[in-house]
Amino acid sequence: MNKKDFMIIIGTAHTGATAGKRSPDGRLREAAYSREVAEDLESALLSYGYNAVIDYRPMEPNDQMRGKTQKELQNKELAWRVYYVNQMCKQFGCRKCIYVSIHVDASGNGQWMQARGWTVYTSKGKTKADDLATCLYEAAQKYIPKDHQHALRADWSDGDPDKEYGYYVLTKTHCPAVLTENLFQDNKEDVDFLLSDMGRHAIVRIHLEGIIKYIQSL
Repeated sequence: MNKKDFMIIIGTAHTGATAGKRSPDGRLREAAYSREVAEDLESALLSYGYNAVIDYRPMEPNDQMRGKTQKELQNKELAWRVYYVNQMCKQFGCRKCIYVSIHVDASGNGQWMQARGWTVYTSKGKTKADDLATCLYEAAQKYIPKDHQHALRADWSDGDPDKEYGYYVLTKTHCPAVLTENLFQDNKEDVDFLLSDMGRHAIVRIHLEGIIKYIQSL
């Protein structure tokens, strides 16, 4: 497949106004971190000759977001993301688009916790997103440090490593879509790694190599 015939849509986490979604010490804010990784990933993909766009740019800054409740903000944000992805699908074709949404997991409510690990989600059932998720998981095995390897989270019950869940951005988008949870924002060791130069590089490389491997397999 010609690189220029394909569109990679990079998803980001929440909005800057979303409550919580940060490490207990405030060093890592999920919305900001996912955007930084997305921008690095976009630059890398473009340098390899691929088309890539980030889903938050049509939304921010957006005066219509101001004054809304958290629930209204979340609903509007998710609807915007899905609309943007599906517009790309109309332009390039559903088979020539993928959506990869980048997040950081959490297990508590503002305090340091013990849970840690890397996960990739798809919608329920067998779809092309499963193949994309497997490529990303294999890249994570390569770039997550050995002392974190035990924390790679998978569900092998259906023969592949992705976990299945009905996230809105996975079920309402028209192209293969996955959501990655890149370690835990409330695990101190994970946060230290994510904020290090090595950690940031590793998260970008996981997505870069996983995406390219998937496209080359088509």
